[in-house]
Amino acid sequence: MVDEKSQFSVRDNRPWAQIGFDLEGIVGALAAWLVGLLLGAIWGPLFWVGAAAAVIILLATRKQERTAPDAANLVTAPCDGVVHSVMLGPPPPELRLPATDHLRVRVASSPVSPNTVHAPITGELKSIIQEEPNPSVMLATAPDLPGLAVAHLSFTSMGEAVGLTIATGGFGPRLEVIGDSGDAVRTGRVVAKRRLGGWCDIYLRPEARLLVREGQTLIGSETVLCRLSVDAGELADEPEEAAVVEPVETEDEVSVDTESSEEPVVDETPAKIETTEEEEELTEEEISEMFDKLKQKADEASQ
Repeated sequence: MVDEKSQFSVRDNRPWAQIGFDLEGIVGALAAWLVGLLLGAIWGPLFWVGAAAAVIILLATRKQERTAPDAANLVTAPCDGVVHSVMLGPPPPELRLPATDHLRVRVASSPVSPNTVHAPITGELKSIIQEEPNPSVMLATAPDLPGLAVAHLSFTSMGEAVGLTIATGGFGPRLEVIGDSGDAVRTGRVVAKRRLGGWCDIYLRPEARLLVREGQTLIGSETVLCRLSVDAGELADEPEEAAVVEPVETEDEVSVDTESSEEPVVDETPAKIETTEEEEELTEEEISEMFDKLKQKADEASQ
């Protein structure tokens, strides 16, 4: 029997209680609350400035535990959000993917969505490239807006590559990548933190069969986007060496080998002694004479 506590890192009998906050978020929210109290002592309405800042900080640092499906050939959603669009197009050069058209799934995340970004596949975090943001750009109103905080992450698994372009506002510490190039990752591992929502473009092979569509709500590391290609999804095991089958010799082959051998085969079966007809007759006469002699001796003994 499987122990449930070993499978879920949740509190007792509350499996829905998987929401939490980063430690720096809790500290920052308390600091903003105290500042609000101090300002409120000077002028009452200023208290709400600190209270609003505390709420924003908590929303920016909200996280949620997720359980990824246990399969090596699935591509899952890297973050929470809604599918904004699906189209074919070339990936950004920063992803270091082939220059051919890829299937791009664009996901929009709200400012109140969890800040975690998960690895979409099990494999290797191949490359990480980040762009410096412009602090004057506070909101990511468009995915291609100049000055956003952007991170390009590419993953490889079983000969197939998946690229992520993550974007958010440039004001404050909004985007943080967790990990280094060359790290081995599993599906669902947190590879980045994006605070107060933003955009995420997922680049897949052009022939991928999507299991989601525009307008669908995604759950990070749990919603399956597609499967890896057939060739890449099948784990190719090393071919086993063919067993050496020794040929079975037939009776004809055995007789041929016996005749062709240098040493003659000696038949050790004892020869049958054949008797001629004359020998058989002599033997019968001798037997009859012996019975006659025995009869005579029996008669003499009786007299």
